[in-house]
Amino acid sequence: MPDSVPLTSPSLRQRLPLYPSQVVVAMAMVSVGPLLDPIMKSLRIPLSSGGLISAALYVGNVAGILVLNMLMARIRSKIALTTGIFIQGTGLVLAGAASRNLWSLCLAYVLVGFGGALLNTTCWMWISTHVRKNVASAALTMILFFGFSMVAAPLIIGVALDHGASWRWILVGEGCISLACGLVYTRLPLLDIPGRRNVRWSHIKEVAATDRRLLLAMMAAGLLYTGSEMTLNVWLPKFQIDVFNTADTLAGFSVTLFWAGLVAGRWIMRPFSRRYRPSRLLLVCASAMAVFAVALAFAPNQLTALILAVFAGLGASASYGLIGSYAGSFPLWQAGVASSLFILAGGVGSISFPYIMGPLASSAGFRTALAILAIPVLILGGVSFLLHPRPKAQEVTE
Repeated sequence: MPDSVPLTSPSLRQRLPLYPSQVVVAMAMVSVGPLLDPIMKSLRIPLSSGGLISAALYVGNVAGILVLNMLMARIRSKIALTTGIFIQGTGLVLAGAASRNLWSLCLAYVLVGFGGALLNTTCWMWISTHVRKNVASAALTMILFFGFSMVAAPLIIGVALDHGASWRWILVGEGCISLACGLVYTRLPLLDIPGRRNVRWSHIKEVAATDRRLLLAMMAAGLLYTGSEMTLNVWLPKFQIDVFNTADTLAGFSVTLFWAGLVAGRWIMRPFSRRYRPSRLLLVCASAMAVFAVALAFAPNQLTALILAVFAGLGASASYGLIGSYAGSFPLWQAGVASSLFILAGGVGSISFPYIMGPLASSAGFRTALAILAIPVLILGGVSFLLHPRPKAQEVTE
């Protein structure tokens, strides 16, 4: 089939290159949390500044999204994916081998985030353009692979740290995995995204004119959810270490359990996504995530906190895919722009929310800071009532 023709129900072979991309992107993202404590101790970073590392990652992420959308429309999807994975791998190697203080580490993580954005955003553009039926189900399938990596990587990192591995060598190892995958990607086929164009302000206005309320609601929901989720990804291991004096393996395991809940929830939600509106499912997810975030913050002991991490993940579960699926309600090339704006808003949330957690935990204590996370999640539940496409924009069977 010609690359210029969008698909309705792409086959597994046509979708296959998207899935390892999600695994590699997630590996780089989630490692910030389990490695945060040893990095802070090694580089003598105060608690109030710990969030700068994840902020740097997402500054690069936002920059990558902007560059991909504004300058790279003529570059084929396969080249964008391959370029992204090589840049991410280079950044990880530099973070482990060349960083000497907080600022050099942050610069390396900007590269990691930039490369990851090329990977992740291209995947979402591809899904929202080529899949025109049951987009929520297709999106949940894709991010299951993201979730599998988020489950496995923290546990592996925690075990490695407890057995004496340096955080530097772990980052270098992740970089080498990314670079090796990049070499494989040069041999994988991938259909291009038809109709892409370098986005200008006039294009954004055109997408907004199609359904302004839906676009703004997607962006608000993306900011609130992704910022909240990334706060747990980054700070949950440090919370376990500081509050319960947890070993590195169990600290990393807390993120594994959080993402085990996320993955399980996504499997559970897949059949419901074909029967119910994504907005109603999102309301359920947001409500559950808020309740369990507060319960986790005030858990009386380590075992209870680990169990509640699973339930917090179950609460979060399908939220990202449900929000992102609404990009498929926009026609053709506009779907890619809407998807990118959603991811961009999520990147802004991932810069700001984890950074704010550092000063909050330093001044008010970890438990209070984590409990405050319920506020943006509850607001997310309110935003879900605005996620309704106009009838003329609705192209997806929900």
